[in-house]
Amino acid sequence: MSPRPQAFTDDELLDAAAATIDDLGPARLTLADVAERTGASPATLVKRFGSKKGLLAALSARGADALPAVFAQARTRRRQPLEALVEALSELAAGIRTHQQMAHHVAFLLMDLSDPDLLARARDFAAGLRTAVGDLLAEAADTGDLHCPDPEGLTAAVVTAYHGTMIAWAIEPEGVPAQRLGERLRFILAPYRTAS
Repeated sequence: MSPRPQAFTDDELLDAAAATIDDLGPARLTLADVAERTGASPATLVKRFGSKKGLLAALSARGADALPAVFAQARTRRRQPLEALVEALSELAAGIRTHQQMAHHVAFLLMDLSDPDLLARARDFAAGLRTAVGDLLAEAADTGDLHCPDPEGLTAAVVTAYHGTMIAWAIEPEGVPAQRLGERLRFILAPYRTAS
């Protein structure tokens, strides 16, 4: 009697896909590569996600879905909302440690931009990021930690700093992205912080 096939959760398979993208990039990734990393069969991945594109779309959707939890966890660890904001955005960048990983993430972004279905997932992430950043900035204003006459403008500036710092690091990879991002965000927020 043959052993029962091992069950894999979607998160396990998506974790393997993310690791494979880090190693190979999204263009070279195959369902067989992801299956080999997990011990699952390629048929399992086809059944679960339909195709390579379906797998990439699910990975992008998971990133967008995870945003509220990342920001909520940072808020529980930090007394001030602005510090929670810096920590949450830095944590999003913490998975990038090498120039190769960053190059592969930029390649994934290029795939997103050229495919309407993947672009929709990327826009979900962008909308979730704007909401999470705006919520923490609004909380900082409510607690008196922040004074800004244009909250929407500051939200846009913070989001742009997040994306821009990551791309700038891809071009000039000195240090680690999370540290550079933290420095840029504190610089942007400094003029709006109150004395308290």
